[in-house]
Amino acid sequence: MRALMVAAFAAMAAVSTAHAAPVPPDEVVKTTTERLQKEIGAREKEFKADQGKLYAFVDEVIVPKFDTKYIAQLILARHWKQASDEQRKRFQAAFKDMLVHSYANALVEYHTAVKPEWQPLRMAPDATDVTVNSRLLREGKPPLPIGFAMRLKDGEWKVYDIVIENLSLVTSFRGQVNSEIKRTSLDALIQRLEAGQKLAPETGKKGG
Repeated sequence: MRALMVAAFAAMAAVSTAHAAPVPPDEVVKTTTERLQKEIGAREKEFKADQGKLYAFVDEVIVPKFDTKYIAQLILARHWKQASDEQRKRFQAAFKDMLVHSYANALVEYHTAVKPEWQPLRMAPDATDVTVNSRLLREGKPPLPIGFAMRLKDGEWKVYDIVIENLSLVTSFRGQVNSEIKRTSLDALIQRLEAGQKLAPETGKKGG
């Protein structure tokens, strides 16, 4: 599951470019997949030797194309309404850092092991929410369907969920986060995330 999620993150990384009109969502993921693979390939030894540089690179390239506030809101679900502004900001930052740190090293490890194959984009001219579908080609294994749920925000298409074989990243993490909050509290969960604890998505639940 870890390698698959890494591949999804790699395929979704994006470069910030100014345009008069939004870059189509499928073009965002296609173009920037090539950029990410090229740069990681060229700097693989550097990144393996210096995790700080790797984390900074992943944060710079990938994070701006996530709707991190919306993702945090979806994952916290009803707990979002009960949380203070400070709790919301801290959870958003801590969860983002957890994802970056969890998958950055694996991005280096798996960047040459998979190749995305993009499906034709079906999108209405006035659409503000779309899914970019792809298949992940893996040597010796069947293709893996991956969908990137994106919404138009402030003139840019941003990712707010990834669906792998009908398994939603947001839904999976929501279950884990909800369990952690029930077991302790939101503050305790935030503190653990800030201290470097990692959460694993619950793979037994299906969602879109």
